Amino acid sequence: MTRRAFASVFTTRLYVDRRSTALACALAAIVAFVQPHSIAGITDPLTASLAIRSVWLAGPMFFCSTIGIAIALVQGPGRHRYLDAAELGAPLFGRELARAKAVAPAIAASLAALCYWAAQFLSGFAAPPTFFTLALASVLASTMVALNATIRSGGTRALYVALAFATTAISYALAVYADVATKRNDDAAAVASELVFCGVVGFIALRQYGEALARYDALD
Repeated sequence: MTRRAFASVFTTRLYVDRRSTALACALAAIVAFVQPHSIAGITDPLTASLAIRSVWLAGPMFFCSTIGIAIALVQGPGRHRYLDAAELGAPLFGRELARAKAVAPAIAASLAALCYWAAQFLSGFAAPPTFFTLALASVLASTMVALNATIRSGGTRALYVALAFATTAISYALAVYADVATKRNDDAAAVASELVFCGVVGFIALRQYGEALARYDALD
């Protein structure tokens, strides 16, 4: 796949969904401003660390992942029929088209997560860069899983949407509780386990999406 074809696919997708992206970023910023930021005083260092992680990660992970899932779902066929026909008629393999189409929702979801973090920063309660990275990994993995629902219907579609939300929940549990389970207090286990999980899930989801696109028939 040439760079020109790759860029054409995802830039066109970004352009046609620019309003959805702008709305997602605005909603993320608003929610970040109004999110409760209080953390109860706890003397135990490990428990205090757990409380801090849970407060910082709950908002951006669950809300921004929901935004990513919604953005992925609007990439499905039927919303932009001429664009769908042009992409499916292009001389591209399913995996190549999947990678190009996945970039647009990934960028949109990342922008929403960045706006969330920026709003928290302006409100004086920004998460550390490590926690932002954890939230972003969860958002991207959930978005990749949700893409698989766009060319499916019925129970299979609902299953992939449920798996996307389950990806977010598991990512949150790993990021918050992995250190407790391993009796560590330096975030190492949480960071490693969550990033590995999101990387593996995102990679598998993107490959499945490519295989599904290769078999997809627009006439069906």
